[in-house]
Amino acid sequence: VEVGGIDLLTVHGRTLVENKTKVRGARWDVIRNCVLIMEGLGDDGVPVVANGGIEYSSDIDKCFSATGAAGVMSSESLLENPGLFSREAVDDCALHP
Repeated sequence: VEVGGIDLLTVHGRTLVENKTKVRGARWDVIRNCVLIMEGLGDDGVPVVANGGIEYSSDIDKCFSATGAAGVMSSESLLENPGLFSREAVDDCALHP
């Protein structure tokens, strides 16, 4: 990693065999371990972006807390809810009694 000179690392917290239909969450503990390793590199370390397990807007803060990542990204849920990262976003589960 240091020799390659990367500026940012994105880590998806699922394996190839784990997909959205089988696993709702992601291995945020694995992402946290990557964050800790990357923090130890160089002067400022390498920032890590967490990917996986972001289904609702409330998952964003949960992921930051669990991983310590510098950023969070989502793909599948963002396609279903383009406002996922909006400050006014409401969790889908809150819309249904």
